[in-house]
Amino acid sequence: MDGKRKSFVAPLALAVVLFLAGLILGFYIWGVDGGDHVDYKQTLRETIDYIATIEHRNENLRERVAALETEAAMAREQRAEGAEQRADEIELLKQQIQTLRKENQELRSNLQPLTQQQDTGGAGPAPQQDRPGG
Repeated sequence: MDGKRKSFVAPLALAVVLFLAGLILGFYIWGVDGGDHVDYKQTLRETIDYIATIEHRNENLRERVAALETEAAMAREQRAEGAEQRADEIELLKQQIQTLRKENQELRSNLQPLTQQQDTGGAGPAPQQDRPGG
């Protein structure tokens, strides 16, 4: 029996030594809880406060984003109105240019007989002038 007992004691002693080494190493790494109990109510209050702060900031950000979106929409609208107004002004200027070109053409056609008459020395029919009242 001595042989069986020695073969049984050696692994048992090894297991006890490893257990004690693990226990000592565990206390060394993680330390002994010095009695500091976690105040779960306080931790929960802090968590609630933190969540409330995040929600408040989120609401502020939403308001700012909404304001910025409104400003952007107004800017787009003003830009579109400005483009439309510029298009109207361009169209008006084109009409004025067309009117001035017609007037210029009429003046040139009225001026051409006068220059021909001057070049020929006054011979030829006198140009007709519009007279007020008849």
